[in-house]
Amino acid sequence: MNPLAPFDRQDPCWCGSGKTYRLCHKRFASPRHPPGAPVPPDDDEFISLSPDVRLARSAIPSMMPAGTPLTLPPETPTPRPLSATAFDRAVASSSLDDDPASAQELGRARIALLRELAALPERDAPLEGRYVDAIASFAIDAWKTSSALRRLTPRRTIVWNEELAADKLIARTMLLADHVLYPDKLLDALASKPTALRLRTLATDELKLEHLLRAGHVLPMPDSVAQYTGSVLIREATETALANDSLLKFVRSQLVVEGPTAREVLFINAIDDIENDSGMWFYGHTGPDAVDENERSIGFRMLQQYDPHHDYSAWIKQESDRATANYLQRTERRLVVADVLGAEYVAASPFEARMLQRRDTTSPSLTNATLWADVPALADLSARDLARMLSAEDAVEDLRARVRIAMDAAPDFGSQISSIRAVAADIEQSSRVLNKRIGTYRSLTLAVPLITGGMGLVVGSAGGMAGLSGAALGLVGTISPAIAERLNQRREAAFLFTLPKRKRK
Repeated sequence: MNPLAPFDRQDPCWCGSGKTYRLCHKRFASPRHPPGAPVPPDDDEFISLSPDVRLARSAIPSMMPAGTPLTLPPETPTPRPLSATAFDRAVASSSLDDDPASAQELGRARIALLRELAALPERDAPLEGRYVDAIASFAIDAWKTSSALRRLTPRRTIVWNEELAADKLIARTMLLADHVLYPDKLLDALASKPTALRLRTLATDELKLEHLLRAGHVLPMPDSVAQYTGSVLIREATETALANDSLLKFVRSQLVVEGPTAREVLFINAIDDIENDSGMWFYGHTGPDAVDENERSIGFRMLQQYDPHHDYSAWIKQESDRATANYLQRTERRLVVADVLGAEYVAASPFEARMLQRRDTTSPSLTNATLWADVPALADLSARDLARMLSAEDAVEDLRARVRIAMDAAPDFGSQISSIRAVAADIEQSSRVLNKRIGTYRSLTLAVPLITGGMGLVVGSAGGMAGLSGAALGLVGTISPAIAERLNQRREAAFLFTLPKRKRK
């Protein structure tokens, strides 16, 4: 059975986030952005786009600071151009070091950078150049480290994801990955002239991963450099996806189009997608008086009042096609970026998981299956707890081996998920037994001093030192198997599942 099948609907009635799904007939029967619905009045700071969405006036100049190229709308969905900065091109063409930083060294360097940024003043002052240089230098080192990681033998399990927090991804994929790579938000922020307050906020948030960073389990990467390196592949893969009629039809069926609003705005998003904000599309008005021949430009008026007598259908189709292409290109971009970084892409949203199933049904993914298996015993753990679990290398390897065996015996994606759930349930049951044994072992270790003290009281009647030595040897013979058993227990996957239980007691 396909675990995503119950949510694989062809009408916009199912929505959800992560693992929680609910019927939302009311939402779509009375959409949040119905055509022409009254909106709150504008004020000096905000423009109301719909009853519950407002746009800051200060954000408008930054949306299209240099305008946008004027092109005729294509008849079918097409890929959009990908941009690259001089920094991206320079890093991508740089030579690799013979001795790049290890994952642990890179993680420690990141922590030092984050701590310095987290100490910045809480004000909207421009970011100092030395911090910009430090962020850029780290991105260069990270790029070189990622190149070294993918050349290691035996090959490491490396995972790339842009949506879930790295610690959540580790827990939901059952500690399967040696390294989880995620986008470098500090580097991304440099593109928008960030303030000290903005970088302080980003650094403070990322420091929650300190323990995983220090051990090299999670690492931020310059995904814009990987995008530039794989730009040709992204375009080719997107064109192939857009030529797949069934895939195109599926994505179209998953779009929720709301509007035009009272300010001629469309909101388009996909059912069960994780992205927080819907795509916004503005309707533009122009005329002969808007043409500037000297500047070779045409002006547009946007955010005008909705006209109930105007036919918006052509515009809605055009923007729906563009949104369809954007979703397909986004997934192909993520897959190529992961490949460039030597990682495997893991789909975190139900929408993208269903899309990937339709895109390629011949290559099941172990990490994707573990993500959707959803193991409650490892949920809601902090980065510190996950780092502690991952330090038990023998137990982690035992867990991974058992999951791989379960995957090999499963013929399809649904069966893989069922098999992993069965393995997790079996380990969970074993952990309960192990917890009791650990309790018994602790009781035994507490009893040892008492027994030893008791022997001291009967030395005289037991034959002096010879009697004491015989008793001590007997005790060691009794305790040693318990110690050996304790060490063996730490090598079992069940030992990992006992750590959260002990934490919560």
